[in-house]
Amino acid sequence: MKRGFSLALILLLVASIILGCSNSSSSGSKDVVKVWTYPVHGDYEPELQELIKSFEAENENIKIEYEVLSWAEGPQKFDIALNSGNPPDIYFGKPQGKYVDSGLAVDLTGKLNVNESDYNDVALDHMRIEGGLYGLPIYMFLHVWGGNKQLMEQYGIDYEKIQTEGWTWAEFKELAAKGVTTKASGEQQYGFVFQGNNEELLDHLALNNGLPYRFNEDGITWNDDKILETMQYIRSLIDDGIMPRETAAVDPAKRMELYYNHQALFFGRAIPYFDPVVEAHNEEIKEGKVEGEEVNFVLLPIPHNEGQEQVSFGGSEGYMLFTQKNAKEDHVNNSIKVLEHLTSAEAGQSAAALALPQVHKDAEGKFEMPLAPYNEVAAEVLASKVLPPAKVSAAAKAKDDRFRTEVVIPTFQGILSGEVTPEEALETFKTKGTEIFAK
Repeated sequence: MKRGFSLALILLLVASIILGCSNSSSSGSKDVVKVWTYPVHGDYEPELQELIKSFEAENENIKIEYEVLSWAEGPQKFDIALNSGNPPDIYFGKPQGKYVDSGLAVDLTGKLNVNESDYNDVALDHMRIEGGLYGLPIYMFLHVWGGNKQLMEQYGIDYEKIQTEGWTWAEFKELAAKGVTTKASGEQQYGFVFQGNNEELLDHLALNNGLPYRFNEDGITWNDDKILETMQYIRSLIDDGIMPRETAAVDPAKRMELYYNHQALFFGRAIPYFDPVVEAHNEEIKEGKVEGEEVNFVLLPIPHNEGQEQVSFGGSEGYMLFTQKNAKEDHVNNSIKVLEHLTSAEAGQSAAALALPQVHKDAEGKFEMPLAPYNEVAAEVLASKVLPPAKVSAAAKAKDDRFRTEVVIPTFQGILSGEVTPEEALETFKTKGTEIFAK
């Protein structure tokens, strides 16, 4: 039954895609440009409608039709459209090797009407693959760590110093240990909680232990003492009681439950947008809609190992251009104009709404950031420490995707659960990583 349902769903998606995309080149006397996007933030659709309105007012020969996809089903719908040769003209996300391999992703190099210098260099680099520019960014995302302001103040932790100067692994561990206690309610309070359903904690700390990239053209870089040291450090946080012993079973919802319940001094993974989200939760407490005690979010950097550079985990997302079979050159050029408008300074509201720094230089300072004053400087510092992407081929990226899915995630979850030692994990990375990258 499940296989039949899945096949029926796919057939319906294919039918809707063909009907929705095959006639995208014209509607009456106007050229129709189709945009597929996502609910980037809570108020993104009204913002998108305003962008469309302002564009169509200046380009009467072009009509924009958009669809807001769900985060759950949208990627599958797009992949089906791409594989059928009828993707939308413009799609929200970040470039992937499979998009380039399809031959339908359009390299924007030399085709833009705007200057690339209008955008943040690192953000723009994250929209490139093998030297080709396959999109323009609307924001640079940041994965950060967070803190409970009330608990940090209770333990005398100078969070402003940490925000500006960073902290080492040893400093973090010493401070996190202060938060380990049993509450009056009998509930356990932890120094640090992190979701255990993927490998992100390992990514964050490896990045800050001299391993800025998991792989290069020669293969994996997670095959030496630095990644072993990183895994040993994570395991020590669990063994010392700073992290829950059941971390492997902690999902994002449980992580936030522990944070809201004042059972976590520090937590990850967070994003700057958690600041307004947590404040909205506080308002619900004040209004009696939910029970609980108010908490304030402190934006914190990922700690770095002694002697290593502090690095932020981030990248960029925006709009990419695709072409259909037999698409006319005029239609492609019109689609480029639409893409440029959707990523222009006027589109800077998205970055601001997500509490992220602007990537379009003309948008800097034009939109209010929904951040508490004590988090504003931290956001700027963190954004300045995002590295450009690794300069590798699409084939190498595809191998890394397989290495991450088949090897890194299950092996790391074994470390979190105590079923695999860091030493055993290193050997697995070496043997299976070499096998995957050798093909």
